[in-house]
Amino acid sequence: MKKNCKNCKKEFEVRKEDLNFYEKIKSPAPNYCPDCRVMRRLAFRNERTLYKRTCSKTGKPIVSLYPENTPFPVYDQHIYNGDEWDPMDYGQDYDPSRPFFDQMLELKNKVPRISLLAINCANSEYVNNTEDSRNCYLIFAAQKNEDCLYCRLLYRSKFVVDGAFVADSELCYECIDVRKSYKCMFAESCETSSDLLFCFDLRDCQNCIFSTNLRHKSYHIFNKPVPREEFEAKKKEILSSYKKLNEAKKIFEEVKKKALVKYSHQVKCNNATGDYLYNCHQTSFAFDSENSKNCKYIADAETPLDCYDLNNTYYNPELCLDIMGVLRTYNSKHSVYIFYTSDLEYCDSVNNSESCFGCVGLRKKKYCILNKQYGKEEYEKLKKQIVESMKKEAIYGDFLPPALSPFGYNETLSQTYFPLTESEAKALGYNWQDEASGTYGKETIREKDMPETVNEISEDILKEILVCKECKKNFRITKSEFDFYKRMNLPLPHKDFECRHQDRMKKRNPRKLWPRACMCELKTHQHGATKCPNEFETSYSLERPEIVYCETCYQQEVS
Repeated sequence: MKKNCKNCKKEFEVRKEDLNFYEKIKSPAPNYCPDCRVMRRLAFRNERTLYKRTCSKTGKPIVSLYPENTPFPVYDQHIYNGDEWDPMDYGQDYDPSRPFFDQMLELKNKVPRISLLAINCANSEYVNNTEDSRNCYLIFAAQKNEDCLYCRLLYRSKFVVDGAFVADSELCYECIDVRKSYKCMFAESCETSSDLLFCFDLRDCQNCIFSTNLRHKSYHIFNKPVPREEFEAKKKEILSSYKKLNEAKKIFEEVKKKALVKYSHQVKCNNATGDYLYNCHQTSFAFDSENSKNCKYIADAETPLDCYDLNNTYYNPELCLDIMGVLRTYNSKHSVYIFYTSDLEYCDSVNNSESCFGCVGLRKKKYCILNKQYGKEEYEKLKKQIVESMKKEAIYGDFLPPALSPFGYNETLSQTYFPLTESEAKALGYNWQDEASGTYGKETIREKDMPETVNEISEDILKEILVCKECKKNFRITKSEFDFYKRMNLPLPHKDFECRHQDRMKKRNPRKLWPRACMCELKTHQHGATKCPNEFETSYSLERPEIVYCETCYQQEVS
């Protein structure tokens, strides 16, 4: 089946297996293409923009995802999760003469929202979507970390600063897609390694600089063995000043262009397409996911089964469609931030509940519509009436409309993966946040006057206000950050944490796929004198400089 997207107007295909899934989950085929569906979901996810405001219940100063000017109340986490208020108090009757989403928006603007999502965290005031972390600052989508700063998607790590997609590691700086590693800096796609500096795709390696595709090696520079003394001297030279470090960054970008890359970052996968996948089976168009089976159009997903259109979903979601930010959910559709639930549709921030439709903020409830309780038969009858009305408007089966997002498009993950200008976003119906979350023009040290070496700084730097060389936003150095730079002999950064984060995200492959063929022409491989005939879908576009190999040719070269 061919359809035209209601948003971008481009034609997209709904395949037979897709129609079988939609029939199984009792949903019509989508009206939006896969990319536009992702945009709508991620426009409900603000991970990293934080504000200082007051709790609407107590007046206490808090850190929140929402600025002071929201139309809805915002409660401190402890108040929100306590017994001082009841989401059912905001329940309202369904009015068949009005559009359903207008009524849901009215409800959403009355029900209090939680200030942050931080579960069991200690001395970690400025974190979000984070669990079981201690002494952390500005980490997001993270779990079980200690003494970490400025990271996203970080797991079970200690003393990691400026990282993305890092797991089970310690004392790492500016690392991307690094696992089980120690004391690595500016490393990408490396595992079980230590003391790496500007390295790409290394496994079980130690003491390497400017190296790629190595396995089980020690003391290498530019992929060639060197004496320990030469390695130490080169490392000391690179870290000697901010200028030298910037020169090394440029060299590293050229080194990476000559590296071999496997068409997809996949481990233990079968019949899977996408990138950054682990143990995924019968899964298509998937990114940054693990242990998935029979899924399609998923990203940042853990252990999903029989699901389509997921983002940031964890703890075994099953038989779900078009959901974002959920934990352990069964047979749920078109919803956000639903935890330990089943049989939900068009819900937001609902926990430990089942059989709810169009509800906001509920806990331990059943058979509710717009936060009003019904008996089972009455619930089913009214739900059917609402669904039939939505089908007549040709909106049933689509995700929550952009107007229902509590965030501005520019605050959310949509802006990261699908950047838009303010006018473009508003033309598509998205909200926009005008209130700035930082300060400008307050710097006490100009960027050109920043210290060049770590030896030039003392704790007096903690009193200074710095300025980002790129966005011109002011930022400070924290005490734990200062201690880390001293320990690792690193010069101070000249960009604020957000611009550093954006730089890291640009180094990862996009969440798109292109058809390509293996570039291997080595006669020593199994294909002999002819070019490798293997074809695949990959997130490396044809314009990229990397040498892209199929799984077989790649393993034959780097193993």
